[in-house]
Amino acid sequence: MFLVSLTQSTTPIIGQLAQIFGVIIEYIYNFLKNVFGLESIGMTIILFTIFTRILLLPLAFKQQKSMREMQKLQPEMKKIQDKYKNKKDPESQQKMQMEISQLYQKNGTSPFGGCLPMLVQLPIIWALFYVLRNIPAYIGSVRQIYVGIVAKVSGVAGVGAVLTEMNEGLKALSVADFDPAVENKLIELFSKFTSEQWNSLFEKMPVLSDLLADSISHIQHIYYWLGINLADNPNLASIGVLIPVLNVVAQFFMSKLTMGNTSGNDQAAQTNKTMMYTMPFITGFFTISMPAGLGLYWLVGTLFHIGQQFVINKYLDEKSA
Repeated sequence: MFLVSLTQSTTPIIGQLAQIFGVIIEYIYNFLKNVFGLESIGMTIILFTIFTRILLLPLAFKQQKSMREMQKLQPEMKKIQDKYKNKKDPESQQKMQMEISQLYQKNGTSPFGGCLPMLVQLPIIWALFYVLRNIPAYIGSVRQIYVGIVAKVSGVAGVGAVLTEMNEGLKALSVADFDPAVENKLIELFSKFTSEQWNSLFEKMPVLSDLLADSISHIQHIYYWLGINLADNPNLASIGVLIPVLNVVAQFFMSKLTMGNTSGNDQAAQTNKTMMYTMPFITGFFTISMPAGLGLYWLVGTLFHIGQQFVINKYLDEKSA
C-alpha cells in the first residue's frame, strides 16, 4: 500500500519506479519480519537485488551472447580496419564503416547489444536511492517507529527551532516546506538523519538522548547490517569502508571476467584494458558517495552477475560445442 501522506519521488519514470520498488521492498521487509521475526533493511536489499537480477536475466543472457558474437567478429573487423589503415580520407572511412556495418548485419549482431542491461541499471539505482532516502514513505511498519519518535519530541520545548535549523543544514536533502508542527514533515526529516545528525541533535538537546534511546536503538537494529549503517555514506574510518572496498574488488573481478582477453595492441583491446582498470575505481567512488545501502545493492548485484556469467558461459560453450 502506498503511503501517500509522506513525500515520495515525483520525478518522471524514476518516481513511478520508486513506488513500484517501494511496494516490493515493503513486501519483502514484512515477509522477513512476519515469518522470521527479522527486521532488516540489509536482508531486504539483498533479496530485492536478487529479485531484480532474476528479472533481468533475459537481458543479461542477450548481453553475454552479443559480447561473444562481437569477440568472434574481431578477426574479420581487424582485416577491414587494416584494409583502410592508411586511408584517412572521408570516402575511405565511410566505406570502412559500411563494410563493418554489413559485417554486423550479416552476423545478426550489434556493438550496442551489450549496453542495454547496463542502461537499465541506472533508473533502478536512482529509484532505489529515493526509496532508501525515505524508507518510512514506503514501508509502513518502519513509519510507525518514526511516528513514535515524533510523539516523544513534539512536547519538548525549543525542539522545533533546532530541527528547522538542522533541516536547513541538509541543503539539497532538506525537506521542502518544512514545518516542525506537521507530523509527516518531521518523519521525513528524521528518515534523512544519519548517525552524525542524530548525534548532533543530542548534543544540541541532551534531554532527547534518553527520551529517544529505545527508538533509535530500534532504528539502528533495522538499518545496521554487519555493523554498517546502510542509511549513512560509508565512513573511511569505520567498518563501512568495506562496502566500497569490496565493490572495487568485485567490480575488478567482474570486469576481468567480462572483458576476457585484453591482449593485443588494437584499439578494442586497449579500450577493454582501460575499462577493466577504471571501472572498479568509478564504482568505488560511486559507492562511497551514496548511502551504504546502495553500495550493498551494487555489491550483491555484482556477485550475482559473476555467478550468472559462469552459468551463461558454460551454457553457451556447451551449445557451441
